Amino acid sequence: MKKFDLTSKRIGPITSKKNAESEPEVMNMMLDARYLRQSSSLIQDALQKGFDVLQLANGDIVTTGTKTVVYQYTWDLEKGKLVKTKPEGSRKARRLSIEEEEDTESEDA
Repeated sequence: MKKFDLTSKRIGPITSKKNAESEPEVMNMMLDARYLRQSSSLIQDALQKGFDVLQLANGDIVTTGTKTVVYQYTWDLEKGKLVKTKPEGSRKARRLSIEEEEDTESEDA
């Protein structure tokens, strides 16, 4: 088995003029009251929704989360089996009920 000596392959930290020049901009942004208000509000909202939040060194904010899907099943006596139904709290169900109300109102007119 051949062994590799990786210690000699190490290089120093990568620095560039671009990174060095943008550092003061990032520091100014992090001290800006508008950025602090908006970022803290965004972070707080995301955390309340159960998202994971990552604030990068350049000030960018990344949020990740998963959407909760709810399925509701009702026993159909005639078919003798469980049937998937739309939960009452879903957006789609609410939209359908609004459309049904509009249809009923237009028929009454």
